[in-house]
Amino acid sequence: MKDVYYRPITHQNYPNKNFRENYPKSFHGVQKEIVGKDFWRVSQKKMDNDTSVFYYADDEFLCQHPYSRGVPLVLGGFSLVIVIGMLCIDDEWTIIPIIVFSIFCTLLILSIVYYFTMPKNESILNRRDGTITFDNFLWNKDVTMPFENVIFSFSTGGNDAIGAYILQIVRPKNHTFTDFVFGNDCYESISGITWYMDRNRPLPPGTAFDPFRQKDFERRKAEGFPPPLYPSQVPTPEATEAQQKEREKYWED
Repeated sequence: MKDVYYRPITHQNYPNKNFRENYPKSFHGVQKEIVGKDFWRVSQKKMDNDTSVFYYADDEFLCQHPYSRGVPLVLGGFSLVIVIGMLCIDDEWTIIPIIVFSIFCTLLILSIVYYFTMPKNESILNRRDGTITFDNFLWNKDVTMPFENVIFSFSTGGNDAIGAYILQIVRPKNHTFTDFVFGNDCYESISGITWYMDRNRPLPPGTAFDPFRQKDFERRKAEGFPPPLYPSQVPTPEATEAQQKEREKYWED
């Protein structure tokens, strides 16, 4: 499985020391922690019937189709509607409509070109090695970083708040943003991602992980049940009472 979903690290950290130290503490910074009980669950039934979101899940890798794949489709489709709509207008065009028409024609062409030439993009959570892979800007290749060094943020949305509080990753080179959606908002997303990526905790709820819970438990037991890597505001118990008691007994001893 390593040869299929493993990606070598491309960036260790953010080059700007001031940015990597201060942005996570800013208003838009999202901390790596489990902040609530409501978050996404990877359902095996849903994966079997619909791979448009998650297409692979086990105790080592969780793979999702990146949302960036839909950007040229949405932008191109919107531009096409505007262009067709303007062509249907019989009124004489002044300089403003000509400029607007030219802009949307350019966006339509760029969207088409980008869709057919964009590099392969992936969203991969590597629980085993503690890395995360996400899409880069435009034609640049994907970024793979240590999860502990990745900076998360949230979107502000428009004046009506539509599109706000979506979890985003800050790209390391140019500090642009890419959506990394695993829940209804940034808090659900970061909670589920952090739980999965904390390899010292049990696997999060979700039927897709059920076949791997015993294997993951035995691994953590062999490692001496090390303490969690990231904080949690909610309990993250073992899958069964017997496993929970065994872990608690280990800590007592």
